[in-house]
Amino acid sequence: MHRCATGTRLAEAVLVVIERRQLRVPVDDILPGVTALAAKTIIDRDRAGESAVVLCCYSGGGMSSRYFELDGFDMAGYLARAGLAVALIDHPAVGCSDTPADPWLLAPDTVAAIEVSAARRLVNGLGFRRPTVIGVGHSMGAMLVAYQQDIGRLYSGLILIGYSGRGLPDVLEPDERVVADDPDRIRDLAAALARRRFREPLPAAGRGTGSLLTGPDPPAGALEALAQASAPLLAVCGLASLLPGAHTRQLASVDVPVLLAVAEHDIVGPPAELPGYFPAAPDVAVDVVPGAYHNSNVAPARHLLWDRVAGWARGVPGAEG
Repeated sequence: MHRCATGTRLAEAVLVVIERRQLRVPVDDILPGVTALAAKTIIDRDRAGESAVVLCCYSGGGMSSRYFELDGFDMAGYLARAGLAVALIDHPAVGCSDTPADPWLLAPDTVAAIEVSAARRLVNGLGFRRPTVIGVGHSMGAMLVAYQQDIGRLYSGLILIGYSGRGLPDVLEPDERVVADDPDRIRDLAAALARRRFREPLPAAGRGTGSLLTGPDPPAGALEALAQASAPLLAVCGLASLLPGAHTRQLASVDVPVLLAVAEHDIVGPPAELPGYFPAAPDVAVDVVPGAYHNSNVAPARHLLWDRVAGWARGVPGAEG
């Protein structure tokens, strides 16, 4: 289970000292009951320097931000050792973040607005002189990063992992197919459709054990690590992530570089089609993680993904080092 704790400073390798701090970040008064989000920063101050590249990371549906810091599969620590500052931010009602009085109100635009508020305060409090801030999301979290960018224009680049604008049309119910590719109807009906599909606003999600998520033969310890990151699903956001067209407008507004990192055996559609979802982005790179399934952070080739993320982030205009 994801635990709330105070920050610690841990030596993780010879001459490499990673600062890991658990935080509660105040947010704007957007939704009753949500006054702060839980976050964690993972930084090697010496390597990050004064003008850091800061990665604000958001997990997918049914996972807490611990997905980026799994035991034995620690993406955040790996990136910190590479000189990047990493911030893990939990969605409302996930981990130690506040839960609103009415969780059915956790629609993508509302969640994104809350997270923009938290990310801006968190980055401003890190003390870097001229940080380059990049939004990182996995699956549903990637969708929310696109919403965040449309609302707040906070990021100089986006790293979207296991995501496209395609949705999952093969799993839709008849009443969901009727609204597909109609953003206005999706916005108006998403909560009602989520009630029909999930019946509760924060359903218990699976633990990442399905073959579509991890493959038939995941590495030793992967399933146990993913179980530690298991969290409630935000039903309305989860439903939106399934619907083609739900985020077309948000993706069309993205005008910063984008890295789309997908697994060889992912659920996002043909990789060659992915750049078409980002017509205004000045550069869209697609990277395929060989042999991986949707939860690519536990794939045998995960270090290829993490190296690609680190190298790409350092190359975003404005990034130093």
